[in-house]
Amino acid sequence: MKKLKNLSTAFILSIIMIFLFILGFDFAPVELPMIRRLMLLLGGNFLGGGYVQFMTYIAFFWGLFEIKERFHVLGRERRAFTAGIIPMSEKHIFISQDIHQLKFKLQDYDKKQKYLLTDLLKKICYKFRSADSIGELIDLVSLQVEIYQEKAESDQSLIRYLTWVIPSLGFIGTVIGLSQALMIANSGDMNAITEALAVAFDTTLVALVLSIFIMWFFHDLQERTD
Repeated sequence: MKKLKNLSTAFILSIIMIFLFILGFDFAPVELPMIRRLMLLLGGNFLGGGYVQFMTYIAFFWGLFEIKERFHVLGRERRAFTAGIIPMSEKHIFISQDIHQLKFKLQDYDKKQKYLLTDLLKKICYKFRSADSIGELIDLVSLQVEIYQEKAESDQSLIRYLTWVIPSLGFIGTVIGLSQALMIANSGDMNAITEALAVAFDTTLVALVLSIFIMWFFHDLQERTD
């Protein structure tokens, strides 16, 4: 449901942006050719190739909204580490009675909000009575952390796909522009050839710039998740 909402928001935002670029391209003053060229670069000529930038914007904003959602989840998980669920002093030693009380405390936390930390601690509490050694508890922690990592990577699969789609759309625009230029090369119409080549390079430039931005946020997300 959230993915559909993020997609819808990205689609609407992209429509607004491309509409503004079209207006800028159509109504830019003749004495300001750089403004007209910038609008063309950003997708102002929709039918002439701007549809590629439009699809690129959708993938970009969709990816940003997904990353923002994952940052929200990380912020919520981080709050568990400052909630004072367990004593943080290195001198504190847990005894059986402490484990029993902690188990009930974790159940109360789960009624309010579930965290990865509380889930891990609950599993340790349940394993405590049957474990023959501390090594078994450590193995449980390691195994459970690996499961959490795999789940986090799975949750980021759509983001990885969108970060791959963005430059791919740029290269598709390059192929479209070059193929159009080759088709009309024999006509000798330099204006048409120039416009086709502009599609080829503009779509790639926009896609690569957006890819740089989203990859920075994505790597930051991965670092914080780890």
